[in-house]
Amino acid sequence: MPTIKEKVMDVFENRIGEKFGREEIIDLVVNKYPETKRGSVIPSDYCYNMVNAGINSGINFLKNPPLFEYLGEARYKWLGLEYRYTGAIYWKGRKVGEWDDGNLTNPPILD
Repeated sequence: MPTIKEKVMDVFENRIGEKFGREEIIDLVVNKYPETKRGSVIPSDYCYNMVNAGINSGINFLKNPPLFEYLGEARYKWLGLEYRYTGAIYWKGRKVGEWDDGNLTNPPILD
């Protein structure tokens, strides 16, 4: 049985650069994998530019590589694995880390 992340990657694998709403992402995953609980598909857990405490903070950030860029207002852009992202990483509106051309130059530290 694939993980939630594997399901998300399967659904969006050929959609680099496309933008989606949070509910649209969930709908697309659940439609392809009907056994998936809607509440288990959490796009914000897979973002280059934001973290959630626990699942992807600190060292866990590298264990759970990102897939989306958060655009604000529950909108996301699909970038996929190993995207050469450059930009800040935020937690609760505060800068906590940074990417430079796909390299995590300042891993997110949450306090």
